[in-house]
Amino acid sequence: MAPTLKSPYVKGNILTLKIHHLGKHAPLQLKHSSSVVRAQIVDVIEPSTMSVVVIVELEPPTERGEQSACSVSPLTAPAPKMVLKVYERQFSSELRQFKETGPATTDSEEQYATFLRGGSMPQFLVDHAENGRFAYEEWDVPKLEAYFHVESTRMHEVEVEVYDRLLDLQGIHVPKFYADVRLAPQHAIVGEQLDEGLTEYTEIRAIMIEYIHGFPLLDLVTETPESDWPVICNQAIEAVNKIIDYNFINFDLATRNILVRRSESEHSYQVFYIDFAQCRFRNASDSDEVWRERKRQKDEEGAVGYLLAGRISIAKGKKGKKYKGNLPLPWTYTPSARFEGEYIELYSG
Repeated sequence: MAPTLKSPYVKGNILTLKIHHLGKHAPLQLKHSSSVVRAQIVDVIEPSTMSVVVIVELEPPTERGEQSACSVSPLTAPAPKMVLKVYERQFSSELRQFKETGPATTDSEEQYATFLRGGSMPQFLVDHAENGRFAYEEWDVPKLEAYFHVESTRMHEVEVEVYDRLLDLQGIHVPKFYADVRLAPQHAIVGEQLDEGLTEYTEIRAIMIEYIHGFPLLDLVTETPESDWPVICNQAIEAVNKIIDYNFINFDLATRNILVRRSESEHSYQVFYIDFAQCRFRNASDSDEVWRERKRQKDEEGAVGYLLAGRISIAKGKKGKKYKGNLPLPWTYTPSARFEGEYIELYSG
């Protein structure tokens, strides 16, 4: 059996990042750096899902050779910790499990490199564009790797677009977007002897965003006093209603992707939504009524509200069961019904 590739995304490793473009909120240390920066992994967010998520710190400017040791400047101050979200086909566990494929190996990488050198990618892209994951009845190893590349690229493009749309909410209810970056292949096999024109199929895409130090939304019942639950829950509902006004639907609005950060003042919190790779944008062909129906059926507000209400009911109940008493609960969810209307049959999306 071919050796499994060893993940480079481990604590202590240093990654070389090529800046593709900077966000409006990029820290000075990024804005005034060269086009290439080095970042050390200080923590790994587990479990790995459709992407690899690590917390990184930029190397100090003196180590990058951009400032002298005696310089006194905001640029010499340590950059804030950042989240590096890597759309990495080789180590995206959920994406590979979706096709019932095991970890990437030296053999699968060699087959993918041969596939690229043989000029097979353009036809694969045509087939995938027409039929997506149903493009082939049988998926051989190189086609699977090509599929993982295409899906990883798509998720990256979607998330970058969402952050661009949510610029006004960055730092308020979504993390600040710092930079869109690229990594060279972390294993040499796939990058060996490939023409420069093929690097777009091997280059790894990633984004750098604000690190939110907080707790998962559903942990509010153990992390905060009961008197604060309504404040947090109401803010979570208000925030999701602001976010869903930007003409996309989030198909992965899981509460694990919602964090609560304590503010400096007592009993004050900020709710952040942090994962947007599985969003679908409104098509130009979607009429107002069709789009309303799509939003009604997905019910992003309810996905948050009903889970919160359930968690609070269980917290007030006994033996892990929902509360059955007569006293009012600290918070209950009342749907806004903002997308209610006449039912429309949808044929796609």
